[in-house]
Amino acid sequence: MKQSTTTYTKRVNARRAGVAAGIPTERVAITVHKDGDEVRFGWKESAAPVKPEKVTTASKVPKVEQEERNGVKRPKVGGACAAVWAWLDANPAATLKEAKAAAPAHGWNENNVSCEYYARRKFLGISRTTAPN
Repeated sequence: MKQSTTTYTKRVNARRAGVAAGIPTERVAITVHKDGDEVRFGWKESAAPVKPEKVTTASKVPKVEQEERNGVKRPKVGGACAAVWAWLDANPAATLKEAKAAAPAHGWNENNVSCEYYARRKFLGISRTTAPN
């Protein structure tokens, strides 16, 4: 059974050194060496496969593509911004004044409604000089 005499500042570096020494990844066991406040890591070969380290859920979640037009991305579903956009989609002829008036009934911040109103207009390509399609 092999074991390192060198210690490393990170677990991944210790694992990498074990693999470089010819040990299969699943058989490299990480050792922890504490000296006061300092923590260092080493490796040793284990007889049985070592339980793999946990993978964060962020790496498992598939990335959802957001629709983008005119340099503006549509908000992700489920947030307050998406709720404002959904209301504006249901009321396409609504003015900013009407959208702000609907804000308290839905629990929205009026300033956020204003930002989302103009972001949606830019997303749809609506400006003062062009009429909506």
